[in-house]
Amino acid sequence: MIVLAISLATVASFIASAVLYAIPPVAAVISRTSTPRPGLPMAAQMASVALRSLIVSCLVAGLMLAAGWHGAGSGALLGLSLCALPLVLLLGGVVHENTALPAAGIHLLDWILKLTIIGAIVGSFL
Repeated sequence: MIVLAISLATVASFIASAVLYAIPPVAAVISRTSTPRPGLPMAAQMASVALRSLIVSCLVAGLMLAAGWHGAGSGALLGLSLCALPLVLLLGGVVHENTALPAAGIHLLDWILKLTIIGAIVGSFL
């Protein structure tokens, strides 16, 4: 069951991310403030998003199993609490790498959605 939970969480978080970045105002901010990596095909970028979602789904599942937590609510709270990690990384990007604050905010929102969704789905299987 855990493999199914991780798989579903990975796919759901990928879809949530795709939907967020497809919203016209969000897409406009990202287009205006981000520079695509030259030579990296879109398929590779999408594979990277899916891989990151898979890694995080495995992390959430492992933490929930180790702590003995069960349920969608516990999983969602764990995911939400883990948002502290992308927050500090994005803050570093804003401060040290001149990442545009609106873009960093969108990326943080993306991680808040993904981590909460992943936690809720994984938790519902435990």
